[in-house]
Amino acid sequence: MEFRALGPVEALVGGRPVDLGTPKQRVLLTLLISRIGQPLSVDVMLEELWSGRPPASAVTSLQAYVANLRRVLEPARAPRTPAKVLRTGDRGYLIDSGAAVDVQCFEERATAGWKAWDRGEPQEALREFESALGLWRGQAYVELPITSQAMPEAARLEELRLSAVEGRCAALLAVGAHEVAVAELEAFVQAHPLREYGCELLSLALYRAGRQADALAVLRANQKRLAEQLGIDPRPALQNLEREILNQAPELEWRPAPPATARALAFPPRIRPAAEPPAAGSELFIGREAQLRQLFEALAAATAGHGRVVTVSGELAVGKTSLLRHFTALAGAPVLWGACPEHLATPPLWPWQQVLRAAAARCQGCPLPAPVAELLDADAERPADAAAEPAATMRRFEAIVHYLLDVARSTPLVIVLDHLHRADPGSLQLLAHLAESVPTGRLLIAVSYQSGETAAAAPSAVLARAETTRVELTGFDVRDTQALAGAMLRREVGRPAAEALRARTEGNPFFLRELIKVAAGEGRLEQPHTAPVPVPVREVVLRRVARLPRAAADLLVVASVAGRSFPIDAVAEAASVDSETALGLVEAIMAAGLVVEDPHRLGWFRFTHALTAEVLNGTVGRLRRARLLRRIDAVPGRAPEGQHQKDAMGIRHLSIEV
Repeated sequence: MEFRALGPVEALVGGRPVDLGTPKQRVLLTLLISRIGQPLSVDVMLEELWSGRPPASAVTSLQAYVANLRRVLEPARAPRTPAKVLRTGDRGYLIDSGAAVDVQCFEERATAGWKAWDRGEPQEALREFESALGLWRGQAYVELPITSQAMPEAARLEELRLSAVEGRCAALLAVGAHEVAVAELEAFVQAHPLREYGCELLSLALYRAGRQADALAVLRANQKRLAEQLGIDPRPALQNLEREILNQAPELEWRPAPPATARALAFPPRIRPAAEPPAAGSELFIGREAQLRQLFEALAAATAGHGRVVTVSGELAVGKTSLLRHFTALAGAPVLWGACPEHLATPPLWPWQQVLRAAAARCQGCPLPAPVAELLDADAERPADAAAEPAATMRRFEAIVHYLLDVARSTPLVIVLDHLHRADPGSLQLLAHLAESVPTGRLLIAVSYQSGETAAAAPSAVLARAETTRVELTGFDVRDTQALAGAMLRREVGRPAAEALRARTEGNPFFLRELIKVAAGEGRLEQPHTAPVPVPVREVVLRRVARLPRAAADLLVVASVAGRSFPIDAVAEAASVDSETALGLVEAIMAAGLVVEDPHRLGWFRFTHALTAEVLNGTVGRLRRARLLRRIDAVPGRAPEGQHQKDAMGIRHLSIEV
């Protein structure tokens, strides 16, 4: 049983969301989740549900809401047996404390992030903070009215979220991702101008990105804001930071360890030296020689006056941002970094605003055209939609293109647009417009986006007519898997173990890192297929599946019972879905990058990751799993054969142990 309250309330039974019914039922469940494990009295519930004015029938309605929720939360509960999830206590109703709640998981991850930070492990802290923030889907306990007794708890969680965002940005600075941190922090400070730690981090990030004037401007704007609105001075840390920036104190500089990438590129791929343990605070980077070579070839062309557009795409957590960080660290050219944050809503053209501010700071001799200056003016009023005024939009786009080409005349520029699958339509239109003029300038535009998602088609679609270099990231091969495991564990890892690790993860760097930690911690590195699915991996998989239409997610769960490879007609039969409907649903699943069509067997499909099948298989109860297996195996001529049988038996064997 799993509950989610960091956004619209959700309940997952067997890994699948259930219909929670009317708005008042959702409010009631949200109230109980906010006090999980603690009884909530009937009087309090009546007060909350009817805003202090319960009608005469309120108690009867409340009992009906409880009964309805119990039916959906425990569909297999026999009549007249005690409820185990939504229980009746001596002092009211309560949700059993054994249920999983995203609120608790968020707090655990955020705490783990700060502990890793205190241990001097910024890369681990960064992973924990990102995992924590990834659980948020909106406002905590959003169903509750502002007069609810749970509002102080919602405010506490929001404060923890903001603290985790700051922690993540501090970790980005510690690993040397200054431009990425600037992109995140500018949106954060704009949304929360009175949070001084955010201002401090933004100022330091700007200084390390070579934007001293902007760094000082942030501190002075903060000082003015505090004086005018609160009548106070900045805290001593910000005053000291301003003095250190003015004096260009050496302590402010970030000193990276020698990049592992540079050592790797100096050797032919087959005789590359073994990966060395990362220095404290540095990001572990393995492989990607061919992709880096493509980026450097594009940079060389741009330097010679033949600008290039490079797209870097790949599935979730495959290492797109990491690749671009390492490339820009070695490029030896000015980098203008724009990004679309995952955890914050941003205004139109936000990644371009970041790029243009960085360009203005680096080339103060180039005057800003009026449309560009207006875009960067925080107080200026502009249309919410870039397409709202076509003529004005075209003038602005033309001004931006000419300005960036002018800035690049004196020195080649690298423009990075990260996570562009989250971009607004106007940002994509501007990218397409600039791409038409790039070949005549000294610009390298590197765009990253997530493939295998419906939204991910947008960046590739707008660049369809432009001449682009396409870099598609896939999972690590066995050699790089072996290097990663050796670097993480600081010892030699045998090829058989590396092959087993890669087989279970398809070489996805995030899945690999998490599996290596779990398998090594439990002494199962030589047999990683016996290690449990890492919790962060399970959370990522379930979040991806939750984005699917309900019917598609249900079909995918049934498919996981069949094995990693599955025949769609047998799965449709087991799921009681007609074949045409099942084919339509599987197309949506393929668009999400969760399965691919088997090229050798018509009507067969395959999970892109064995771990996805394992996670979903683990959400099915043993009795239901056995019944589904019987229905799947009963379809004539559809029993697994050869490798398909091996895949199916592997998943089924693991499901017995769940």
